[in-house]
Amino acid sequence: MVRVRSRPAFTIVETLWGLTIGVLVLFTVALTLQQLRYNASNEYQSIHQLDNAVMHLGNPEEKFRFESQQDNEVRMIGQTHKGVVQHYRLVAKRNSLIMTTTKGGYMPLVENISDTSMMYANDCLTISFKTRHHRQVSRTTFLPEASLES
Repeated sequence: MVRVRSRPAFTIVETLWGLTIGVLVLFTVALTLQQLRYNASNEYQSIHQLDNAVMHLGNPEEKFRFESQQDNEVRMIGQTHKGVVQHYRLVAKRNSLIMTTTKGGYMPLVENISDTSMMYANDCLTISFKTRHHRQVSRTTFLPEASLES
């Protein structure tokens, strides 16, 4: 009788290689899901920032008034909480929408955006941009024109 030598199903080395590859695959999947969640939150964060900015500009208590528009810059007049009239500029720079004053300083209103455009017509300001994932977003707010006595 000939005796056949049986080989074990997997050697220790093969088992370790399989476990290593399995761990690497799971690690890659976990990182991918984490990045997808991060990207989605950034997109919605940009949209939320725009909604806050539009709500702030359209607030009657802030008393913002449209002065002029040149390319991607809108000039406005607004009153501070103390009633002081101040000139503001809404500017699309790089990948942000920024509000500045003539006295210096700036405040980023919306970040991580591209292709920003602003259009003023019929006492309404429309702000449009694309998010990082090329989703087109547009919001319109009431912004009356500045009168001569302002």
